[in-house]
Amino acid sequence: MKTVGVVIPIYNVEKYLKECLDSVINQSYTNLEIILVNDGSTDENSLNIAKEYTLKDKRITLFDKKNGGLSSARNVGIEFFSGEYKLKNKTKTIKENSLIEFNIEGNNPYEIYTIYKSYKAFNNEKDLTSFTYPIIDYIIFLDSDDYWELNCIEECVPRMDGVDVLWFDCIEKYDIKINFLKHNSRLKDINIQQECLIGPLQWLIYLRKSKTKDFAFAWSGMINFHFLKNIKLKFKDGIFAEDHLFGILLFSQAKNIYIFPKVFYYYRIRANSLTNQDKKITKDNILPYFKDIFVAFDENATLAKEYFKYASWVQTSLELVRFIENYHERKISSALKDTILYFYIKNAFKVEKFNKDPLYVQEKLKDLNPYKMSKITYKITRLLSSFIK
Repeated sequence: MKTVGVVIPIYNVEKYLKECLDSVINQSYTNLEIILVNDGSTDENSLNIAKEYTLKDKRITLFDKKNGGLSSARNVGIEFFSGEYKLKNKTKTIKENSLIEFNIEGNNPYEIYTIYKSYKAFNNEKDLTSFTYPIIDYIIFLDSDDYWELNCIEECVPRMDGVDVLWFDCIEKYDIKINFLKHNSRLKDINIQQECLIGPLQWLIYLRKSKTKDFAFAWSGMINFHFLKNIKLKFKDGIFAEDHLFGILLFSQAKNIYIFPKVFYYYRIRANSLTNQDKKITKDNILPYFKDIFVAFDENATLAKEYFKYASWVQTSLELVRFIENYHERKISSALKDTILYFYIKNAFKVEKFNKDPLYVQEKLKDLNPYKMSKITYKITRLLSSFIK
């Protein structure tokens, strides 16, 4: 039976976390290794709820760390499953109905304070000293304010044989004013209605023919973990919309992409999530790693968020250009350049309008100048490339 690693970042989601975790521990497919990463939550109960679920389910390992954003939290899961952490037991004896605590020895780049595991996972004190990372076959990400259908993993695993990435559908659940569902998704946009297996060039052709001008992927599918380790891909820290860079590099290097146009994921749209930081931002509720930018813009939330978004597009564009120039599959590199690079380049140059640059990204625009093109040139390029089969 294949083992699936589940990685769930947690940050101030006490209102939604139980619904999320219930959808995981009650999956019809049970061979799971579940990683919860509390990313410095400041609300009253997120960490407590995570501990409660860790105590009752021995499949869960809980990491409590300094706030660093979604990328850092997801990377903790990737690095743990990759065997990059050496754990040392802090708890010396096993007591019923208690959590066993571990620390990280040596390199600890994300400032993980404590790792928790249920007493149920250990038979005796000797087990505490030999606790290590589990071996997984596939990895899947879930955000802690979202949730799955209970047959999500069971439906995905049989389709992963010989597959690098499986892409399933999601539906948006609006939590603002009125709670309702709306079927907006990138998979729906490319209009593949039947299950099929495609390669990266076909994926780019589908994007070309759709209204989609960008691409993102993190939680909307399952990934072969051996493939992910082989391409050495992680999430880039400290940027907005980190799933864009991750998704593009993932799909570009995948040999086999399984399209599964069925809704398994409920994506909650809510105020004050990272993607919806609005005018209600204050020094008290802002994400810690975003605070310096907020202060630099005199606590103007709208300006700070806008700057951070465009500064992130600069960093994303630089990484995409680096990949395009060096990737050995030239057809894929060329198709990437023709299909979606302009969206990121165009938005990167919008950072020029700000008279403050706390992240020092404006000086990096010179490296993107050779790839800058006018909107008309871009439209002509897309039109010409749409005829390429």
